[in-house]
Amino acid sequence: MPQKATDCHVLVIGESLVDIVTDPTGRQETHPGGSPMNVAVGLARLEVDTTLATHIADDGPGELVRAHVERSGVSLSLLGPETASTSTAHAVLDDDGAAEYSFDVTWAPESLDLGRPDLIHTGSLATSLDPGADVVEETLRGTPEGTVVSFDPNVRPSLAPAWGVLRERVERIASLAHVVKMSDEDAAWLHPEMSVEDLVAHYAGLSGGVFVLTRGAAGCTIGTRRWQETLPAPAVDVVDTIGAGDAFMSGLLYALLEADLTGPLTRGEPDQQGLRACARTALRSAAVAVSRAGANPPGPRELLLT
Repeated sequence: MPQKATDCHVLVIGESLVDIVTDPTGRQETHPGGSPMNVAVGLARLEVDTTLATHIADDGPGELVRAHVERSGVSLSLLGPETASTSTAHAVLDDDGAAEYSFDVTWAPESLDLGRPDLIHTGSLATSLDPGADVVEETLRGTPEGTVVSFDPNVRPSLAPAWGVLRERVERIASLAHVVKMSDEDAAWLHPEMSVEDLVAHYAGLSGGVFVLTRGAAGCTIGTRRWQETLPAPAVDVVDTIGAGDAFMSGLLYALLEADLTGPLTRGEPDQQGLRACARTALRSAAVAVSRAGANPPGPRELLLT
């Protein structure tokens, strides 16, 4: 029997942190953040049963993260060893709302228990920052049959290993995934020599699933080994871009689960029409997020109304 997103369980693996945001006037605000955490919150707000495997410490920032994720309905699975302090990211906004980041982050899980979720999502610092990135990659090689793997490299060059090392790791993890999403900024850093068409073909070929390139106000390009297509973004007044890619990701995963496309993804290739509809849902989710401050993804009603 076909299942809906609300019948599914998703495991998100990755960092949680606190964003300290400085706007162009110098005013500071503090928000819970971290790409995997944002995706987990986005899924939970869309009423998907979601567990976040992460590090937080018993400190003020850690309590801020805990309250945020639990208020959104995310279950926490804290990874060992215990960290001395919760990770932080400092984001400085320019006049257009774009963010420049610096980080104080620890990612060092000793082991991961996947269980048997319907979908596993990971990426960002969890798949680039050692020593934890090696643990995540090795764990994904043991993903249970029938479980969809989703990956967003969400590159942070200031924390990344050498360019060639990270590019090879991104490609290895992409080859283990059924869904790979990448921003145009990530693509320009990882593959400056590739056109959009070549990039989509390359990553769809590695994964055998679906690859999506987000392109800001220009929308997104989605494709598989057999086809690719560019879709426009909804028009929206941008407040800031923090969490936009993560809201896109959670919207995309929600739509894939809601359309019951996980089976086709694990078996080979779902149809173009279904994936196109999922990408449009993801674009609506991102549009809601950029229309307000911080990483603040939509709930079900907001997603339908956008």
